Amino acid sequence: MRAKELLKILKEKAKNFGIYDIIKIRSFLEKDAKYLPENYREEYVNAMIKYYIDTLKEIKNKDLPYDYEIDDNKLKNLLDRIESFRVYNTEEEQRFIELSKIICPYLCFIAKKPFHPEYLKFPGGLKIIKKGDSYYCPVKNKQLNKYSLCEFCVSKPIN
Repeated sequence: MRAKELLKILKEKAKNFGIYDIIKIRSFLEKDAKYLPENYREEYVNAMIKYYIDTLKEIKNKDLPYDYEIDDNKLKNLLDRIESFRVYNTEEEQRFIELSKIICPYLCFIAKKPFHPEYLKFPGGLKIIKKGDSYYCPVKNKQLNKYSLCEFCVSKPIN
């Protein structure tokens, strides 16, 4: 698939997300984050919601100045992995999964940005670092498993 074709699909899907969907997604994130350290939980949810809203706006306004081929297998694997995260079968989870199927392919293939914002502090106060056009993640090596999207993220591990 061409990048412009993927962006067109993502833009169309992004039109279906409004404030009520964001409220449901926030509710899902709050429930999903219940096992995070208490002092970190609210900061995490706030940072991720801000990133999702900002990224949705970016998708809606984005035009590609040039076009290139997207790795169809990698895109399919990313979407399949996101789909595999369904657990609760709630409306909140459904909206979160659908948003992830928009945001993650966009970040990975179009914007080439990490799945977490640079301003998010991970437990321990660590953050994603940007050097030039590259991103470095302090937790990537610890999260490479079938329960994460880290293998698809453009960030590189900090060694």
